[in-house]
Amino acid sequence: MATKPLNAFTVQESNNLKVSETYLSQIITCADNDTYVESTDWASSTTGPAKEVTIMLRTGDTDAVITIALKIAGSYGDEIAILSSSLPLTIDRLLVDRIKIKTADSDVDEVLSIISQH
Repeated sequence: MATKPLNAFTVQESNNLKVSETYLSQIITCADNDTYVESTDWASSTTGPAKEVTIMLRTGDTDAVITIALKIAGSYGDEIAILSSSLPLTIDRLLVDRIKIKTADSDVDEVLSIISQH
């Protein structure tokens, strides 16, 4: 008879206790050509959608405008524009399939870290 390890949670337990079973991290480089860069597709991975996503600026211009779009339930929503000086940004209380990020800064590439809690 197989049993769950003591540190594993069901989705409902995880939601109730506000804990995550696992997390993933990724580094994204946004070039200055105003095109989107997509994150890992969490919905189709074994971890499932992210319950919380944190975006942090590693290197780049702190005055750059970063545009973020969230993919929820299979489709992207409206774009969200923020200054990179406003990072880190945490998005929670949503089941996020994927995110895409772009920047229109022409001086330097922005390198961002994305940590997703599942």
